[in-house]
Amino acid sequence: MASRGGRKGSNIRASSSAAEVGNSEDLLNEILVRLPAIPILRFKLVSKQWYSIISTQKFTVTYAKRNPNPRLGFLLHTRLNFQPYPPPTLFLSLGGYQYGKHPNFLEIPKLEIHHVCNGLLCCSKPHVHAPEITSYYVCNHSSGQSKWLRVLRSPCIERVKAFNLAFDPSKSPHYRLLFVSELSSLDEYHLIKIDIYLSETESWRPSKKGIYILQYDIGFHIAVYWKDAIYWYNQKNQSLSYFDFYDDSVESLPKPQVSGTMTYYYFGESGGHLHLVGACRPWTTLFTVFEMKEDRSGWFVKYNGDFGALAAAFPKMVTNKPNRPYVFSLVNLLRGEKEEELIIVLTIPEGVIGYNVQDKTFEKLCNLSLSERKMQQMTFKAHQYIETVASI
Repeated sequence: MASRGGRKGSNIRASSSAAEVGNSEDLLNEILVRLPAIPILRFKLVSKQWYSIISTQKFTVTYAKRNPNPRLGFLLHTRLNFQPYPPPTLFLSLGGYQYGKHPNFLEIPKLEIHHVCNGLLCCSKPHVHAPEITSYYVCNHSSGQSKWLRVLRSPCIERVKAFNLAFDPSKSPHYRLLFVSELSSLDEYHLIKIDIYLSETESWRPSKKGIYILQYDIGFHIAVYWKDAIYWYNQKNQSLSYFDFYDDSVESLPKPQVSGTMTYYYFGESGGHLHLVGACRPWTTLFTVFEMKEDRSGWFVKYNGDFGALAAAFPKMVTNKPNRPYVFSLVNLLRGEKEEELIIVLTIPEGVIGYNVQDKTFEKLCNLSLSERKMQQMTFKAHQYIETVASI
């Protein structure tokens, strides 16, 4: 009898504690912000109270601030250079993170992912029964929520050059989209139009500058959001440009000043810093990580490293060809758990590797079996997977 009474008393105390948590929004907030984003998004269905708490702008910002640099994994896109549409996106886990089922939109055939930014992504896909018509969307890959934004018919007088995201959930739950169209080009002159979507008002507005006449080709190959600007890297001529949301200006950005010839293989943001990785390839395994100064005035050397130890561990990286002795592709860089820790993600014939540039340790994230020829025919891109509870 005493045992039953003890269990009954424990149940009463547990029910009382649960009721206390349920009646305190501050306490409930403290618990929820410590959980992964995907369970939190499911918890919206628990009750109207939980839905209202999780859906507030304050909760979105607080959650992002409490989880500033999550090392969860990557979304990896692979494509043969002659392939018109990419295959489905792969998820690569870091630190044992268990990723749930892919949102349905990532399984859609011919889906084109244009940009990924802090948990949101923008993409496009042709209509199944009318391939000349393309629809453009923004998605939250944690919740699977997507929103249709605009549709274009091809051929069109406007040639879409870029579809990019500007989103920082630690500052605001709202996002902006940049839609760049080229109206015409003649020799070195390019006529560019930029439209901006504001999620706060759910409306489009034209750029304050109207039509841009540029005397250089931006390329728009790689887009990065950093400090209220969208940065573009042109892989063909290795030039850098950016769009500043403050005044809607488009400006060029200088490359790092180096002696000799250097080729740049990665451009991106991680942990609130803008990075450019250059290498003296294809002749050596040496590389340099550059970081942009906070005032955008120039670059400084963050780290000099060598993939030589990695090539020794994975012999298929070595081709023994004088014009291309090594084969690998840099796809991402992220800040580690420690302040000065940097991890470079690269693809090699044997797989996808996470390489710690400080202690020269590495982790195989995914197995691949690619020939040297296949590697040269493929393009690899990897976006950091970050969860957000933001609604779109």
